[in-house]
Amino acid sequence: MSNPAFDLFEEICTELSGKGESVLIDDDFSPETLEGIKRSFQEPATTSAVAKALDYLREHFKNRGSTLPFTYDLTTGRVTALHREYIEFVSDAQVQRSKDKESKNFEIATAKCLAARLTGTLRRVGWPRNKHKKPSELSSYLHVHLGFRKDVLVGNDRDGGFDVLWLPPLGAVPFPAIVSLQCKNSPYDRQDGLASVGRAEQSLHRHSHASAEGTHLHCVIYNDYIDSRFMERSRDVGFVPLGISDLAPLITNDATFECL
Repeated sequence: MSNPAFDLFEEICTELSGKGESVLIDDDFSPETLEGIKRSFQEPATTSAVAKALDYLREHFKNRGSTLPFTYDLTTGRVTALHREYIEFVSDAQVQRSKDKESKNFEIATAKCLAARLTGTLRRVGWPRNKHKKPSELSSYLHVHLGFRKDVLVGNDRDGGFDVLWLPPLGAVPFPAIVSLQCKNSPYDRQDGLASVGRAEQSLHRHSHASAEGTHLHCVIYNDYIDSRFMERSRDVGFVPLGISDLAPLITNDATFECL
């Protein structure tokens, strides 16, 4: 069962898509979403339920170092876009969800959002590609630029199970820090994530230097929202599950330090 607060979030972003602001009334939301937030937050009045849903969303985004991409004035129903590119990403993602033909577009859009949050280098290498289309061309690229062995791709493999590779600014080829980011254009699925990570892990073991078990971090980014509903199901899963809200712009990119 989906969290109705995120249904509300997506409907607001969809309404703001292509606009700077809008005025929302009850009829602008689906009846299912309004009934869902009333039930979830135990509020019979629509305005009170929306207020509690927005409070939940603000805390959810705050825990991820970001904020809601819009302001919402409950007295007037006026919503104003703060991060229009991210709002467009959310609006597009909900249309693309679970559509196989949209997987490449979701990967590319996800990588662009990540690039705004991270430092270092992001390489989207998943199939289909616009460059290095032949497996031999990708093998050469991974060997020269990331330090993999020349036989990183085997058989009819077209991408080694990789979607996006992130190189934080730590180390250098042939021993760079590498984070494998899998993109799933679908709701959270533990087994699907494990299958993607397992295939990528095999290719990471073909690195010239960083080939040992546990050398790399794996993240799986779903076209979904990861909250407390998934925590028990994600225990000991072996990868970090991420979702749409984990791609929102950061309040600050400055690192923090704490000495215990």
